[in-house]
Amino acid sequence: MPMAEPARASHPGLAELGQYRQALWVVWASALLLIGLIAGYAYQQTVQAREREIESANQDLANLTRLGQEHAERVLRSADQVIRFVQDAYLRQGKSLDLQALTRRGVIDAQIFNQVGIIDAKGIYILANRPIEERIDLSDREHFRVHLAGGEDQLWVSKPVVGRATQRWSIQLTRRIMREDGTFAGVVVVSVDPGYFTRFYGDLNLGNQGEMSLVGLDGVVRARRVGTREEFGVTAPDAPLIRLVSGGQTRGGYRHLAGFDGVDRFYQFQKLSDQNLVLVSGMATSEVLGRHRAVRAAIWEQATMMVALTLLLAAALVRYFVKLRAAMVSTMQAQHLLQERTEQLDAIFSLSPDGFVSFDKRKRVLHVNAAFQQLTGSENLSLQGLDERDFSSWLSLRCIPSRRFAGIGALQAEARSAVDQPSAALASKHLIEIDEPVRRVLQVALREQSGSAVSQLLHLRDVTTETRVDAAKSEFMAVAAHELRAPMTSILGYSEILLSTDIDPGTQRELLTTVLKQSRVMVHILDELLDLARIEAGKGPELQIRPTSVWDLIKDTLDGFTVPAGRAAPVVDMADKTLFVRADARKIQQALNNLLSNAYKYSLAPTPVLLRVGMTVDVQGRPMVSIAVRDQGIGMSAEQTKRVFERFYRADTTGRYAGSGLGMSIVKEIIDLHRGEVRIDSEPGHGSQIALCLPAD
Repeated sequence: MPMAEPARASHPGLAELGQYRQALWVVWASALLLIGLIAGYAYQQTVQAREREIESANQDLANLTRLGQEHAERVLRSADQVIRFVQDAYLRQGKSLDLQALTRRGVIDAQIFNQVGIIDAKGIYILANRPIEERIDLSDREHFRVHLAGGEDQLWVSKPVVGRATQRWSIQLTRRIMREDGTFAGVVVVSVDPGYFTRFYGDLNLGNQGEMSLVGLDGVVRARRVGTREEFGVTAPDAPLIRLVSGGQTRGGYRHLAGFDGVDRFYQFQKLSDQNLVLVSGMATSEVLGRHRAVRAAIWEQATMMVALTLLLAAALVRYFVKLRAAMVSTMQAQHLLQERTEQLDAIFSLSPDGFVSFDKRKRVLHVNAAFQQLTGSENLSLQGLDERDFSSWLSLRCIPSRRFAGIGALQAEARSAVDQPSAALASKHLIEIDEPVRRVLQVALREQSGSAVSQLLHLRDVTTETRVDAAKSEFMAVAAHELRAPMTSILGYSEILLSTDIDPGTQRELLTTVLKQSRVMVHILDELLDLARIEAGKGPELQIRPTSVWDLIKDTLDGFTVPAGRAAPVVDMADKTLFVRADARKIQQALNNLLSNAYKYSLAPTPVLLRVGMTVDVQGRPMVSIAVRDQGIGMSAEQTKRVFERFYRADTTGRYAGSGLGMSIVKEIIDLHRGEVRIDSEPGHGSQIALCLPAD
């Protein structure tokens, strides 16, 4: 020992170097842990966003499929009414029936039906609503032979064929004609243009590679539209929907790589009520997931920002340790750099106009693109010709009151002021919020130009996702900065003392112990934040709920719980050890561990901690098992009890008790996932009893 003092005095840099390395290890270990947590959280959010996008696309497909099914059924019912009318008229009038006159009077819709006619008992086309130039024998046609063979008088829908009379693709809808004496008199045939279906499908927004088809259970496509391509009469033997409908399903969804064009799609199907026909619609997987890219980019942009902030903070701390004498200046520069970097990243938003409206020289609507119609739900409206005042009124009425469209005039005024004040252009962002077809927040911008057929362009961009992501980012950064500041301040302070002061080994160890303790506090806060994220993400499939013995659950919890030094183990009061609950044992053990830790933390020795199990009921009268933890500690007031489940809320504000304020939030999330209750009975100075009530099995 006599030799140690001179050595330390003559080489002070060695001791400082050791302290610097220790502090550096703590800083970088904490930074790497935080980066790992940020990456994991961002990945979870990306996966959830992808699932939500797929779910939304399937819901849209289901609605469009239902619309297509109803359209097909209306067309078939309309055709059947014409068939029954002609069937009855032919039995009364015979060959004197004038179908051409009925067409001229509008009884027969020539826009939908290629041709309406009568085939006699020998298969000869004898009457039609269009002139018959020559003798046409249809006795070999399926739609004639199926009725010649007998059977019930029902509507028959044929495969698409090229009509011998019309020389056009047609779907033949037929019914047999029976005389009063029961003899076969022929067939009424209505030729439906399959293009009538595909033109309707083309008006629906299914994307560039979207598909909508009317398919028979025989595997033959009656009408199909893929993008802008129409197909009739092709076969689809490998379509999964044939197997699904044949197996008894009348509607549903699936994902399939289409054999006819090699495109992977999400599909929804709906069987027609009275026919062996199925309406199926599909949207290309690449287009569905393409909309997910913007959400994914925003999430990873947020994660990148947090990683950048973490690395910058770690670098600032290292700089602080290296240049101790310039600590104040370095800290201020680092804070300024962080603030400037954050403002720059928040300000980087590109204008990507998804929808636009052009106006002519008279300031009337000249053109509206499909994206604008989709965003505003105006697919079935004609906006062409509206002047800018009427257009502004129409768009304003589609907005919610708190975010109405200010009007073209207001945008023009701001655009002109921006010419004199360029900085005003950066600040002029108009956000509106529409309620239909879905709730969306849109960013609106106006561009004017002269000497052109187009006088001005109105741009709309969907910023709903960006708005939600920005709110989530602000909340997360505020919570993280507030809760991590206290332990980080302690780490900085004690590290400064270690680097700037010659202290004895005992005090040095004490200070390093404090630095390590505060680092563990930071890690504990991050672990609990991650627990909450995992619990919220695990609602449903990840929760392993099964019949669980309450006695085994309590025994396993106590076996893994570490009782504080000098304190007695919890006293268990459980009269009936045969009770069972429906629960995820691992999650309930986590909740009980939090309650036991709080009970020991907020009570003093030698007061006992009691764990009591019994039966109770909820407000609906369902039997519940109550697992209550009772202590004789400081207790809580009624106001504190109301806020105990808030994240980061702590009833004790003196700082005497360590903790992050997340434990009870985790307990509440776990019990809510089990459809149970958390009951609190507490009084200041008389302790607390917190009971977990779970559904009895």
